[in-house]
Amino acid sequence: MKKLLTVLLLLFAAAAAVFAKDVKIDLKNAVIVQQHKKFASLSADLQKHLELIGGGKVAIVPASKVPAGKYVFYVGIAPKGAKTSFKGEEGIYLVTDKAAYFYGDKFRNYGIYHAVYTFLEEALGVRWPGVDQIAVVKRNPVVISKVEGSFAPVLNIRGIRNQGIWSRRMRLGVHNPPQYGHAFTKWWAMYGKTHPEYFALNYGKRAPTGLGRRTGDVAQALASNKYAQIIALCVSNEKVWDRIIENWKKAGMPEYVNLCENDAPDNLSCHCENCKKLDVLTPEQEKDWTHALADRYVYFANEVLKRAKKYRKDVKVSMYAYNASQDAPKKIRLADEVVIGIVPTNFTMPSLTEYVSGWKKMGLKHFYYRPNRHYYYAMMCLPAGFDKHFYDVVQFMVKQGCIGFDYDTGKTLNPSVQFSDYVIAKALQNPSLSYEDCVKHYLEAYGNAGENVGKYFEYWRKNVWEKRIVENVDKITTLGAFYNYARGLVKDITPYYKESDFIEAGKYLDDAMNTPGLTEDQKALVKRLVDFNEHGRLFFNAVSRKNDKDSLTLLKYRQENKLKILHGTEQYYGDVAGLKRVQDLAEFTPPFKKMPLFWRFKLDPQEVGEKEGWQNDGKNYTKWPYVMATNRNWEKPYAHYKAISQEIRALTKDYDGIAWYAAETKIPEDWFGKRNIYLYFGAVDDSCTIYVNGEKVHHRPYINPSDWSTPFSVDITKFVKGDAKTRQYITVRVGDKGGAGGIWKEVFLVSRAK
Repeated sequence: MKKLLTVLLLLFAAAAAVFAKDVKIDLKNAVIVQQHKKFASLSADLQKHLELIGGGKVAIVPASKVPAGKYVFYVGIAPKGAKTSFKGEEGIYLVTDKAAYFYGDKFRNYGIYHAVYTFLEEALGVRWPGVDQIAVVKRNPVVISKVEGSFAPVLNIRGIRNQGIWSRRMRLGVHNPPQYGHAFTKWWAMYGKTHPEYFALNYGKRAPTGLGRRTGDVAQALASNKYAQIIALCVSNEKVWDRIIENWKKAGMPEYVNLCENDAPDNLSCHCENCKKLDVLTPEQEKDWTHALADRYVYFANEVLKRAKKYRKDVKVSMYAYNASQDAPKKIRLADEVVIGIVPTNFTMPSLTEYVSGWKKMGLKHFYYRPNRHYYYAMMCLPAGFDKHFYDVVQFMVKQGCIGFDYDTGKTLNPSVQFSDYVIAKALQNPSLSYEDCVKHYLEAYGNAGENVGKYFEYWRKNVWEKRIVENVDKITTLGAFYNYARGLVKDITPYYKESDFIEAGKYLDDAMNTPGLTEDQKALVKRLVDFNEHGRLFFNAVSRKNDKDSLTLLKYRQENKLKILHGTEQYYGDVAGLKRVQDLAEFTPPFKKMPLFWRFKLDPQEVGEKEGWQNDGKNYTKWPYVMATNRNWEKPYAHYKAISQEIRALTKDYDGIAWYAAETKIPEDWFGKRNIYLYFGAVDDSCTIYVNGEKVHHRPYINPSDWSTPFSVDITKFVKGDAKTRQYITVRVGDKGGAGGIWKEVFLVSRAK
């Protein structure tokens, strides 16, 4: 009888859903009621969306002050008779003739958030194509056909970091997550003085230190608190295990013991003999321990787990496969209750397949995917094309049994990367969605233009990512160093991108803009892509051609369109588009000629150079014994500059005094008689005297506190000899009275029309 009754109820519910009537809502006659002030931001966002759609004011009012005759949106309030037990993060919305209800799981209130955004997406057709964009179809009243809906995610963790409110709108979140995050960042402050034996032994000391800081300047390290927060533990020390258990017991013995190691570089793991005995290293790995110490960390996790089980039988421990512990162990297997956050740095499918397979062979059963340096694929200003690749990564990880995803990335306004993030987010919401389903959902934001917008993104995927880049990802990331794909790409961009790509792909956007029936908002979304594509073309030209004309064109475009002039990543990668250069030299007439990076160099500790006529050396300056870079002080020239000898590095390491630089250049033919000619110095520390062809041009004393870092220019027009074929000899006498010294920002030959 019970079974029959259950069947009848299910049939009745299904029939009710089929025959549910559409609900018409006048948004200009609606209000919002929130259960609690903790829903204030959610209510405000719902209000924002309803007003965008309906074009009128939707007030937020207390439940006791709802005006008569108003349609009510209840945030966090369930209808009478609604269920009170929910799945993790489950959110439900119900729309009736009089009111709409949003309710669900109260864990971090995710259920209520998910209810609202499921309603906006499913019932009202809202889309969020970018972190800063809301796509709606304006109308009032609205007719709701899907009058009830719910969302209960399969994956325990669904995170794309630093995306702000967009993450909430896309229903990212967590339920029943393992406890993770660097677990021991406060340990040095807590135990450093009383229990230094808890911490890694490096350079003979158990104290915070930076990689290569053999002097172990603990006072300086603690002043910044940086090294103290990333210090590694001595994971073979039983006292460390016992302390962790005591802390866990005091915290109430939660389900998880967090053992995720601190953010220490591989080579700053503990060097004590007991820790080293646990490692299984190849001769190559012995050099720097890169990704090779998982055995010691798995041993550590297993031992802590054994102790925790004495107090709670169902306890689990969580750890990272990160930095030193990234690659799978070779001899020590994981206990069943160890949950791993896998943190790869290589995102190619062959590498990920090998990576996960290696851990599974050593007992991996429970894991989540937390890709490290995912933001290195952010691509700055270029169309990416990697959306399908990262969708495939999600699918692969889900099939391997992954319980969730936590993408470590940064906020970007690049529409191509936002498109990829959208596809990832939809796949995290529902892993059963096909790639095509995710793309279609995104393109609905563009209305009738969606088909051509889709072809635009498809162009970059098929013609650039799949044809040119995929097989070269390892090569590109190696060039970028530290797995930095984007930096490697802009260092050698021409094998992968062409100016013609932007022109061909842009034709789809032209067609999209001319699609009949677009709303003004949809046109604005397409126009954003048009502008992005043109900006990408100009950026590509500036990066690939490396001339002042293209850098100035890009600069002008950013100024006219009120875009950020200097992107931090561009400068971090080395002023790749030349915008810093052309901004610094804005008072001069392009083109600008960069002087050699390396100049001949000679120390003058006895200050005899001027008396002996070093400024007149001319061709003889090539006989000076050393060279020195002009983009770094002489105390610390870059280690990878092979031209700078170890001998002069040793001599200048702590040198304060006089030194001379010398170089030569030629003047472009069209500058003679038409332009005033200058030498532009990015910065000289401290004072300097400049000579051209043996004649003193200018003395710049060190007077103001900022003189050591302030750029300056010197007019050398009347000191130039001969014609365009004549070599002009430049010598600079630099005086340094203390601290760093030398020409430490590059020198340019520039001009200004007379």
